[in-house]
Amino acid sequence: MKQVIVGAALCGAAVAFAAAANAANDNYDFLYGNFLNGSTDALVLGPTGIPTPSANYISTGLDLYLDPLGYQGTQASTEALTLPNSYDFFESVPGGEKILVDEVLADYHDGEMDCDAAGVCSDPLTIFTYSQSSLVAAHAQDDLVAAGVPTDALRFVMLGANPEAVPTDMYPTEIFNIDGDIFTNNFYDSWLDLLFGGTSFDDVLYGLALHNSYLGLTADQIDSATSITDGMTTINEIPTLSTGELFQALISAMFNV
Repeated sequence: MKQVIVGAALCGAAVAFAAAANAANDNYDFLYGNFLNGSTDALVLGPTGIPTPSANYISTGLDLYLDPLGYQGTQASTEALTLPNSYDFFESVPGGEKILVDEVLADYHDGEMDCDAAGVCSDPLTIFTYSQSSLVAAHAQDDLVAAGVPTDALRFVMLGANPEAVPTDMYPTEIFNIDGDIFTNNFYDSWLDLLFGGTSFDDVLYGLALHNSYLGLTADQIDSATSITDGMTTINEIPTLSTGELFQALISAMFNV
């Protein structure tokens, strides 16, 4: 049955790279529902295979993730950012990183985050990412710190991200992962487990399918997540989906991208 479901899945994925945190900031304690308070603008980045998120994609992201986190923007102020998002990760990820950094720096220097001289910003920019673009955003954080963008200027909301690649001391970040999503752990370890009999091929395929289901989840499924905070980063782990739940999520996701 798992193989049938996986056949319906979109094959978007990202290779897990390591990112090192090299800047220290004061810890932030954001409550769920207030994390995006004050933010009226957002950039929406797609996963592998979706260079430019559609209006439907953006609307789903608002409904399921951004609005429940207290986002105060609208569909009109929530814009898609086009990235390469190809399967040539070694070119696509650095290329996407440069595009994102350039866009954020342009907005920052235009004063769009309303930051004062002390680095307090009344209208932080939200960056909403998924899969490959979560990796892009994780790498971009280091560049943005080096360029002088203050901690208070940005909020990151990531879907399907490898926590090991995301800095915990640069910018406030909320990660939403589904338990069992193969790309939220060490991807290579999963395939080594498969090679040496530690896991089954069906389990790997199921994990791939879970990775494609985030835009098809229900609000209750997202709300059931268990949250762990490390510095400025909170990981919200959504319980794994049953076969029936996964099938429904995949069908819904197909209509929401």
